[in-house]
Amino acid sequence: MKFKLLSILLLVIFISCKNDKPKINKNSKFVKTWFDTVRMTPFTSELTINENNTFDYSGGACTSSFESKGIWKIEKNILILNSLKTKKCIWKNNFGLLCSKEDFDKIINDNKTIKNCNPNSEKSYIIFNNEKFHLRNDTLIHIEVNKNCPKLKIAFSSKKKIRKNI
Repeated sequence: MKFKLLSILLLVIFISCKNDKPKINKNSKFVKTWFDTVRMTPFTSELTINENNTFDYSGGACTSSFESKGIWKIEKNILILNSLKTKKCIWKNNFGLLCSKEDFDKIINDNKTIKNCNPNSEKSYIIFNNEKFHLRNDTLIHIEVNKNCPKLKIAFSSKKKIRKNI
């Protein structure tokens, strides 16, 4: 009898644990699609923060395009993004501003998602590595500043901006 009771109890515990769902952040002020604000036409990008603690980043300029997928978390009201590895053979770049020859040289050394593969397009995978953002009004602002261009910042708005062709 004890064995039967214990078995039923363990089965109930197992079923209740198995039904645990991942934490959903429906009420997070970060959960939405964010649009780039700083860069000019033809450049465009979108950062979508999903309820299930994942994100999608995409955009492009002229004939090139880029993407990233990853996970996010919030620590002390700061949004932190980390990319997942991709299985595609494409070019890769770190997220952030490129403002000097030194910045461009870093890209050339290790610039493919899979070592020794040959990308067949101009598509890039953007690597977010503990990239931090804070929220000011309706703007998501990248905290890291490139020492080569300290006055420039990356920011995303919750509203899509109307762009003027130059």
